[in-house]
Amino acid sequence: MNKINVGIIGCGRISTLHYNAYSKIDDATIYAVCDKDEKTVKAKQKEWEIPLYFTDYKEMLKDPKIDTVEILSPQGLHKEMVISAARAGKHINLQKPMTIDLSSADEMLYEVKKAGIVFQVNDNYVFYPPIVFAKKMIDRGDIGTPQSIRIKMISGNSGGWNVPMNAWMWRLKETKSGRGMQTFDHGHHLWALSWYLLGEFEKVYSWIDSIDGIIDSPALIMWKYREGIKYGICEYVHCYEMNIPSDYYANDEWIEITGSKGIIQINRCTGKIKEGPAISYFNGNTWKYFSNIESDWSSGFNAAVSNFIDAVKGRTKPFLSGEQANEVLRIDLAISESARLGKEIFIDALDKKSAHT
Repeated sequence: MNKINVGIIGCGRISTLHYNAYSKIDDATIYAVCDKDEKTVKAKQKEWEIPLYFTDYKEMLKDPKIDTVEILSPQGLHKEMVISAARAGKHINLQKPMTIDLSSADEMLYEVKKAGIVFQVNDNYVFYPPIVFAKKMIDRGDIGTPQSIRIKMISGNSGGWNVPMNAWMWRLKETKSGRGMQTFDHGHHLWALSWYLLGEFEKVYSWIDSIDGIIDSPALIMWKYREGIKYGICEYVHCYEMNIPSDYYANDEWIEITGSKGIIQINRCTGKIKEGPAISYFNGNTWKYFSNIESDWSSGFNAAVSNFIDAVKGRTKPFLSGEQANEVLRIDLAISESARLGKEIFIDALDKKSAHT
């Protein structure tokens, strides 16, 4: 395989960042785009100068020239699309979260393994340079023994991209099914980075509320890690009267990891609420600031797509792999279940039948 031909399924707002990421890779080219809305897909084909467009992804999968597909559809459609792509022999880079329940995840993993193709669930946060830098600091012992992680997630109704209301409709349907647009959909990023930085979760407890009956915020999620004495907490706040400075979505996150001898602060992710360095580090005596780390949110997309193409080329393993993404999905579902039942949920005890469908 020389240059890899990529087909993108789904031309929504986020597809721009995926297109930009592929355009930076010499080993791959976007060969086709697909969206059920013909006006949308034709506009993307023209804008990106793509050879082919489709309005039916199953027709796209029949094209033998397509080596891989990038699936950017709502998570409720992931199972059918992944299974179809796997059976067509296409390598798959799938938008997070992996799917909506554990039984469909099992079916997807079975088909992917049977097909022998590369399967990656794309989560840009585990490739975001400040988070990767923090991981290296933790692993080399800069903060000693990790004890806690705190995440603050702020969202608003203004700032950043202009996202039309119809682009939110599928998220509203997910919310009605018990999978919140903040704590489940966006939440995957936060649980993935927490898992990546400090390890596997043992149990979770969550309170998920809403000030408008639509957005699942404010919310507070707590968890205990499986190994060692480590805890995490994540707070969601929807500041509906506050503008969120951002080049992307109208939200931002900052993260603090505390260990036995130091503290790491990651000062921004999606937006630009906090000014100053990307990372601050306290060693017990003084603060050190890292301002030269790339902290544009899009950089995580670039690295994730590059990792996928390297995996297809056989140069590395996909990250998140299907099995790793399934672990994050279990956390996601456990958090939803905890809020619904009002009790702590052990990850290992999460029953497939308890997941919302």
